[in-house]
Amino acid sequence: MDIDFGAIGTVAGVGFVAAVGVVLLYTLGLRLLGTGQPADVGGEHTQYAEETPRSGSTPRMASLGAGVCFALCGAAVLYGIWLTIPQFH
Repeated sequence: MDIDFGAIGTVAGVGFVAAVGVVLLYTLGLRLLGTGQPADVGGEHTQYAEETPRSGSTPRMASLGAGVCFALCGAAVLYGIWLTIPQFH
């Protein structure tokens, strides 16, 4: 019995890159949802060093970009499930 260690390394490398890619896409989506400078109770813009709840609105393009990032993450997860379960092919 021969073990193809090159194939094992390839699978491990592709799995690692895919996992890091999905995490980065998800992080980018969260970052896009968090855009906009926070405003304090009086409506004045605060400095980033001050800790206040974010009460501003997220720009439309940032929300759209976040939705695209989350959709790509979901597609990657569904593709991985499709690859894993043999009844799907």
